[in-house]
Amino acid sequence: MGKSKGKRTYHRAPDKKIHIIKPIRLSQCMIVKNEEKNIEKALTWAKGVAFEQIVVDTGSTDRTVEIAESMGAKVYHFEWIDDFSAAKNFAIEQCSGSWIAFLDADEYFPKEDVKKLMLILRNIENDPTLSKLKTAIRCQIVNVDDKGKPFMALKQDRVFRNVPELRYVGRIHEVLDLKEPHIQAPELSIVHTGYSASSYAETNKASRNVEMIRKELSNDPDNITLKCYLADSLRIDGETHNDDEAEALYREALASGQQILDELKQGAYNFLIAKYYEDETKIAENFEFCRKAYDEFPDNPDFCFYYGRKLYLIRDFQAAWEKFEKCEDLMNTDMMGFASYIIRNPLMLFYQMVITAEEMGNVNDVIKYATIALKEDKNQPGMLAPYIDAFRRPGYETSNDEVFELLGKLYDFNDVKDKLTVMRAAKTVGNMELVSKVLAKFTPEELKWLTESPE
Repeated sequence: MGKSKGKRTYHRAPDKKIHIIKPIRLSQCMIVKNEEKNIEKALTWAKGVAFEQIVVDTGSTDRTVEIAESMGAKVYHFEWIDDFSAAKNFAIEQCSGSWIAFLDADEYFPKEDVKKLMLILRNIENDPTLSKLKTAIRCQIVNVDDKGKPFMALKQDRVFRNVPELRYVGRIHEVLDLKEPHIQAPELSIVHTGYSASSYAETNKASRNVEMIRKELSNDPDNITLKCYLADSLRIDGETHNDDEAEALYREALASGQQILDELKQGAYNFLIAKYYEDETKIAENFEFCRKAYDEFPDNPDFCFYYGRKLYLIRDFQAAWEKFEKCEDLMNTDMMGFASYIIRNPLMLFYQMVITAEEMGNVNDVIKYATIALKEDKNQPGMLAPYIDAFRRPGYETSNDEVFELLGKLYDFNDVKDKLTVMRAAKTVGNMELVSKVLAKFTPEELKWLTESPE
């Protein structure tokens, strides 16, 4: 029997499907002006995933264009006409990819999120329903401060199909005119450095934005959203005299009853609550702002804290405690970059929980939250004194030897500062035996210094 020659025959099992993986052609796109400090990082994140990088320059006088071209980007020029949408739509027209990632020069996807993005795009393209949508992917924008710490987050449509139907609208604070539902991708985060204090000082963005929004308002004077944006820019501008105008705009927005973007409304509440939080002439009004803010945005940790503290001040300790516990729960969820004062200052919450637990006689919670706070920052007499005193409460009586041993896990009794901190806290709550134990740890030289100290 002779050997067969010629064509090979390939057999495929009839019950198996062949999955065709569609290629992802991603265009990275941005408009820039004088971004030589940011442009290299802005282009670097997409190397290896974007098949083209489109940079539209609107009048740079620094090395932005030179750097972009040296990195292989296609650079186009657009005469600035005080219209972000016009510039961005011009940039889109230069793209030939099937998807566009439109980030600013002061924004970037972290490495791990680049991988997530490409996986999401592949899944969309291979989904029979999603692949037909003229849609966008809604990402989280995380604003970071000068130290790289997140301080605010919002959601925007930044990755979208390259189709004629998707274009930007609005001269400033422009948005995609999206007719079909966006695809939620909360796992995707874009880091934005442009709202840092140094960035605003260098670029004068706030003043530029104020001028542009005023022009927009002259054509649409009843636009509440624009008024909120103007208030935001006035506040960021840093001029003290701008606070009064910002306040009036925020008050008008909240009183209007009109639909406002959540982040803008929360910003209005935050401004008004913070401005008058300690003002004794506006106690009732501030309480109402705190209550309304919490009712509308119960998952905002700041509003949980603010309202809880107001409830504490009117001695409704149980209601206050419930708000503080909820605030703690929110802090422990994945809320990276949430626009939150309390997430960045958790000791404020723990202090309130300690003093509220004291008022309620919850010794366990006094010890629990004072311990958490002291491990975070041991130089807090306001936390240490209740912690020491808790061990003398009925049912929690602990010998001073044991308390001294517990304190030794937090404080170094060979360090003068630590010894003084513990001694003063013990003296505050009248635990003179513990004061004596700490004094016994002072060296003769330290005791001499202590007795000669004017304090």
